[in-house]
Amino acid sequence: MDEAVPVDPAAKAEEPEVVQSAGGEEKKGEEPSTSFNVDAPAFQPRADPGTEDIMQKLQPRHKQMLRGFYQAYTGEYASYYVGQLKTFNVKNGYGFIECKQAKADWGVDVFVHKNNVPTPWTLGQPVEFAVQMNQRGQPQAYDCNWLPRLPQTSIVTPGTVPVVAGKGPYSGSTPAQAADSKDKEKEKEKEEIEESLSNEPRRLGTLKSYSSQHGYGFIACTETHQAYKRDVYLDKSQVGATWQWNQLLEFSVSFNDRGQPQARQVNWEPVPLTGVQQAPTAKRTFAAKTIDQLKRLLKLLHEKNNETAVVTAIDLQGGSGATETNQDDPDVDYVFFVLDRLGNKEDALKSIKDFVKMLFVLMLSRMLKIPRNAPRTTRLIEWFEAVALTIQISSESVQSHIQDVLRQINQHIIHAAQENSDLADKATSEKLHAALQQLKEKAKVI
Repeated sequence: MDEAVPVDPAAKAEEPEVVQSAGGEEKKGEEPSTSFNVDAPAFQPRADPGTEDIMQKLQPRHKQMLRGFYQAYTGEYASYYVGQLKTFNVKNGYGFIECKQAKADWGVDVFVHKNNVPTPWTLGQPVEFAVQMNQRGQPQAYDCNWLPRLPQTSIVTPGTVPVVAGKGPYSGSTPAQAADSKDKEKEKEKEEIEESLSNEPRRLGTLKSYSSQHGYGFIACTETHQAYKRDVYLDKSQVGATWQWNQLLEFSVSFNDRGQPQARQVNWEPVPLTGVQQAPTAKRTFAAKTIDQLKRLLKLLHEKNNETAVVTAIDLQGGSGATETNQDDPDVDYVFFVLDRLGNKEDALKSIKDFVKMLFVLMLSRMLKIPRNAPRTTRLIEWFEAVALTIQISSESVQSHIQDVLRQINQHIIHAAQENSDLADKATSEKLHAALQQLKEKAKVI
């Protein structure tokens, strides 16, 4: 949570003069000045017990977000105030917070500068805040902790408006219909969240901090920090069974009601490793160069540039000339990193040229030589089969290389049968050889 700190002097200097009435409202017909008037009459607090206590309206999830106390510059601990946004003027750049306790202490609503108001903002939104006084002794909010908006409520009193079935807060709908409507609204909200997440690029970051006691932590990510000027909040609901500091994570970004980034759909083991000799948790930190290369692949996949993603992964893995192999993390399986994110095979292969498919199927046959777990071997064969099915030999660039490629594929599969025990399974082996035979027939090689 944010710590209480004194107001930024630069922000304070921007605050216009605020002249309030006994009710805390700005006086109409007066232009706010650019500085406070030291000649103004002495400020006299006046209690107003009629102000609504926002604490009575807060739900449990709101109260869990309250910080309670902060350490003032004097070293003493002070209580935060809790109120709600009463007014805000975008043009003038300030508004007022209504708070029962603050009005009892100071007699007026609390001034809040635009620098302490979130975007977007909502009238009535609850906020926890500290107070400091301006030169005229008027309260001004800082160190604001904006809470989620309260559920919509109606001020209509039963009996004052006609009842129309299915309309308004006092409708003629049955409790079952109301519950069904509420469920549909929740389902729609969930779909909207999932859709927004699907449109956001996936990110890679490192676990910067996490407290099991408090149930949250933060992810450090260069791209999100540049965009939102803060680390990404990580809720306990997104935390895996085991974790370690600085481990690499993959995640999507959503936003809370204050516009702050939150991690969603977290993948705690985003990087596949070659071979089966290492447990999934054996390696969770990677060199900066490796992370940059993985981020590049994620970006290409998000942009639906499948062909470049496949070629780049092959190069990084040591195929197609091995122009970009990474000696820092040679056990990273870049090709499987891409395969895990390509989605439907037929759709993914539509955007890949036949020459690249030829290189792709060659790389897949080479990867079969490395012992893996059975599901990984099965996926390699499924991709081999899908590429062999869709590749066309008609282009000149493919025809001039296909026979040499087929000889290499044949050698890789012979060696794979000797080194990869998963290929000892008859059904698996037959499926692989059927796909290879289909490719040979296309190239008219018997």
